[in-house]
Amino acid sequence: MAQIKQDVRSTQLFEHPSEELLLTPFLAGFDVTWGARRKAFNTEVSMYFLKPEPFITQMFGFEHEIALFLSDFSSLEARTMQATDELLSALPAKGRVDQGVFFLSSPSDKGKEWVADYTARNPQGRIPVVFNSVELRAKKDDTWLVRNILRGQLFSRDLFDYQLPLDSDLFFFGRDQIIAEHIDAIRRSQNRGIFGLRKTGKTSILYKLRRIMERDNLGAFLYYDCKLPSIRMLKWNELLARVVKDIGAYYGIPVPKSMDDPRKIADTLISVLTATPKDKTTALVFDEIEYVSPLAIDDVHWHKDFVPFWQTLWAAQSQVRRLSNTVVGVNPRVVEMDTIDEIQNPMFGIIQPQYLKGLTCDEIRQMVRFFGKRMGLDFTVEACDYLFDRYGGHPLLTRMACSEVHDIDQRRKVKRPVTVSQTDLARDAESRDAELIFYCRHVVSELKKFYPDEYELLEMLASKQVVDVMDLSIEPEYTRHLKEYGLLRIDDVGRPAFAIPVVGQHVGNELARREKRKLVRRVIPLAERQGWVQRRAQTITREIRELCRVTDSKSLPSLFGTNSFPEAERFVSVQPASRNNDFVTFINIANRCFVESIEKHGRALGSKDYFWTDVKNGYPDLWDALQRIKIYRHNDLHLELNATAEAELRRYLETDLEGRRPSQVEEVWFVFQQSVLDGLLLGVQCELNRLS
Repeated sequence: MAQIKQDVRSTQLFEHPSEELLLTPFLAGFDVTWGARRKAFNTEVSMYFLKPEPFITQMFGFEHEIALFLSDFSSLEARTMQATDELLSALPAKGRVDQGVFFLSSPSDKGKEWVADYTARNPQGRIPVVFNSVELRAKKDDTWLVRNILRGQLFSRDLFDYQLPLDSDLFFFGRDQIIAEHIDAIRRSQNRGIFGLRKTGKTSILYKLRRIMERDNLGAFLYYDCKLPSIRMLKWNELLARVVKDIGAYYGIPVPKSMDDPRKIADTLISVLTATPKDKTTALVFDEIEYVSPLAIDDVHWHKDFVPFWQTLWAAQSQVRRLSNTVVGVNPRVVEMDTIDEIQNPMFGIIQPQYLKGLTCDEIRQMVRFFGKRMGLDFTVEACDYLFDRYGGHPLLTRMACSEVHDIDQRRKVKRPVTVSQTDLARDAESRDAELIFYCRHVVSELKKFYPDEYELLEMLASKQVVDVMDLSIEPEYTRHLKEYGLLRIDDVGRPAFAIPVVGQHVGNELARREKRKLVRRVIPLAERQGWVQRRAQTITREIRELCRVTDSKSLPSLFGTNSFPEAERFVSVQPASRNNDFVTFINIANRCFVESIEKHGRALGSKDYFWTDVKNGYPDLWDALQRIKIYRHNDLHLELNATAEAELRRYLETDLEGRRPSQVEEVWFVFQQSVLDGLLLGVQCELNRLS
């Protein structure tokens, strides 16, 4: 049993002895370490600090003390919540108690319902747990009362399901370096651009910058959401006039009532900026910049107005170094175009685009475990890393995935707290990701419109044309934005992959649906197969011989010895497989060429395990493709497979047939053949890149 500290007894409880009955149920898990009577927003409450015992910390994730507020009023009002918010933000609570959650006791019999309605209207506030003071007194000896109420209110609430920009520091995670860089740029009156995919947290960062500027009294932070009709429908001089009025209003500087003459707006802007305090900076932020740019679709007057608008801002900034401009959007073309209608783009070279990617793995861990613990979901470190790998650190996709974990457990009536492991996440991946389709579509919604060539490359990668993407990715114009957005990653051997796999799955499914395919893999059309198979075989033959030349020059373990691989002529003349017999013929030729010849060379060197040791360790990507040949050949000849080989067969079938049984796949024998040829060429090219 925990205890009430003597200081609390001799001060707060000495003056308010009746409150000890309300504290008693909390002693079944918390020490009472501090207490006082406090007043804020014309509301007086008793405030206590509760230190959780280890089992409470383990159960509910409380790592700091929790504030308990006791209200005497028969009903709750908004001012009660405002009072708790102010008291938590002030000393001694600030820096000592958990800022994300607090306890509130009230005699109101509808307190829980009222608070639920309040938090629904103010979702980014702290998390309140509501207790009824009548019940606390009546059940003061019930050691499970507090724990049951905590379970009922915390474990049933979905803290992950929030999709609007964050306007509170309570639930803002990561981005420390970006925030620090932008605050420094504002202090120095420099300009910045933030670009990124939808729902990566751009607007949340802007809100954070505003809070810091207000907290540190750095100057005016003037935010303009350019997608609003009240902004984008303005002419360039009208928008500048609004900016001037807003600056004047913030600093109390008188401005002309009418600024209709575009010829005078620059002088007025400079005059007002000159009158601002010399120790303050005015930060102008233009969110959704595409709507007031040459890229605008609805308000096309900005195709012409863009240049004079920014020419005026730069001119003012050059004369009064107390102005900082930040533009934010999805498409950085507004700062990348050197000219607009043969006129120099005022933004070109002035604003360097900074791309906002996902959170880091550590930031994802912090966010997921913070919310999860309070919901009775204890995500392991491995589970957090799985979420990072699958959703690329994208904050919204990760939160929505965790929200689905909560919903799945609710439907299964899983008792909480519960540990969420990597195995649990992998088991439910298909059903969970099916719920994220809308969000994935929203994330890449404008990419296809802005960069059709790069989006087509994404579609190729999603449909498993990895070798073709590998060739194209050498050219920066096909991949630059995809990398900057954090959608595409290329490993150290040049192999491309989706940095956000669930988005890749969405892109592949959408393309397959549009092309009326059952498989996400794009299978070569029947009319093109003859030429495609021959070209693939010829390319593989040429690339393997190049690999042999490179390995010899570097004195690395050889693959085939001095005689290269046998039956090269038969391999380059293989035909498309339309039946089982065709595939058996093809896989036998491939096996004799590339697998048996390696094993024979190994035996000649006196090594029985040459294929499984030297080749596997020295050429891992090629070895994986060769093992596919070996296992498919053994399977089609009905040779007995050991347990390891059986597991590998299931892995290759899962990959090549996308989870379907062979009987469920049309033209399955050519699908196998295409998978073998693609895998072989990819493996060889990865090895060449590794050695180059």
